Amino acid sequence: MKNIIFLLSFIFCSLAVFSVSAMQKTEIEQQEFSGAELAQMLAPIALYPDSLLTHILIASTYPIEVVEAHRWLKKNEGKSAEELVKNAEDFDWDASVKALLAFERVLGRLSEDLSWTQQLGDAFLQDEARLLESIQALRKQAELAGNLEKMENMEVSHDEDNIVIAPIEKEIVYVPYYDTRRVYGSWHWSSYPPVYWTPHHSVYVNHYSPFYWHSGIHISFNYFFSAFHWHNRHVLVVNPHRSHYRSYQQRPRRAISSGGYAKRWSHEPKHRKGVAYRNKHVSRKYHSNRVKVHKTSKQLHSANLTQRKLKESKKVYNRHQSIKQVSAHKAVTNKRIAKNTLVKNKPAKATYKRNNSTKFKQNEVRSEKQLHRSVKSQKQIARNYNKSASKQSKAAVKSYNKSVSKQNKAPVRSNKSQTSRKQSQNTASVKSHQSKRRN
Repeated sequence: MKNIIFLLSFIFCSLAVFSVSAMQKTEIEQQEFSGAELAQMLAPIALYPDSLLTHILIASTYPIEVVEAHRWLKKNEGKSAEELVKNAEDFDWDASVKALLAFERVLGRLSEDLSWTQQLGDAFLQDEARLLESIQALRKQAELAGNLEKMENMEVSHDEDNIVIAPIEKEIVYVPYYDTRRVYGSWHWSSYPPVYWTPHHSVYVNHYSPFYWHSGIHISFNYFFSAFHWHNRHVLVVNPHRSHYRSYQQRPRRAISSGGYAKRWSHEPKHRKGVAYRNKHVSRKYHSNRVKVHKTSKQLHSANLTQRKLKESKKVYNRHQSIKQVSAHKAVTNKRIAKNTLVKNKPAKATYKRNNSTKFKQNEVRSEKQLHRSVKSQKQIARNYNKSASKQSKAAVKSYNKSVSKQNKAPVRSNKSQTSRKQSQNTASVKSHQSKRRN
């Protein structure tokens, strides 16, 4: 009984998971564009040259920057193309948006028909390969209608089953205008008619001349940085500053698509500036990629810093080693030179010693003379001091004696008489004593 209950619960859970996954798949399929919708939105640009078409597809994923660029372009209408390119370098726009500044009409279409632009960008982000397949299908349809042969300013070529459209002159790009209701012949999706852009002024287009060409636009070197890789059905991008090509003729489409310096284009969510994606699947995809790219960029930056530090430390170590080697070599050579000079110049060494000894003796004599002079000067100073001191003491004694003699004349005389009396008494006693001995 327990086994039966376990099996029933397992079957019920598997059915629930399957139903949820099926619901998610149907939601994603409903949110994706159908083949008819892709053909409808790609009809007015599918016959553009490949280089311009890549810029339009990339720029459509950043609709806010397209609007900002178009508004800025309107404010600076009087400036030349070179001035516009220089001034646009200060803006943090994507390179594809900056490349479209030279094509005012195209940028105006993208900005004015903003819902179409956003749908085109969403379709390009959802399934890049499917969108490129739809472009090739429309080109083949126009070829079957016999209209691709009537493109005067474009070079139409075949790369196996793929149709490539490129300008004849590499430095000049002509933007074609055509009626999407005629150029593709019979339209297969009647419920999804092609997008039709009304021309800005009177344009004459008919069955015999289905294309109207605007004036050619001279482009700069940085314009050639993207191309289609039709076999793999994705867009390639190259950094013009890192590539070794520096002229238009040296950078053909095949060089970009097959060169080792090109990489597959990747969407940058920072240029989207908060515009919501069409479904959650796409938003999760690019949000997770943004986090991973941020982390990997930090890791790469730290790795580059460590490599630079290692290189700098190696350079410093090599410099120290070279300096040590040079100093050691100089020391060895100086020692050898000194030995050779001593061996060769022995008499010179003796004369050097003699000269040094004589100089030493002369210095000793000079020092003795200086000492003798200093002693003499000290003795002379002492003598002069003693003379002055004796003179001063004698004068003081004389003055003192005079003062004492004046004050004590009488007592001095009495003393003298007393002393004389004592002396006479002593002499008398001595004589009497001598006479007694004789007797």
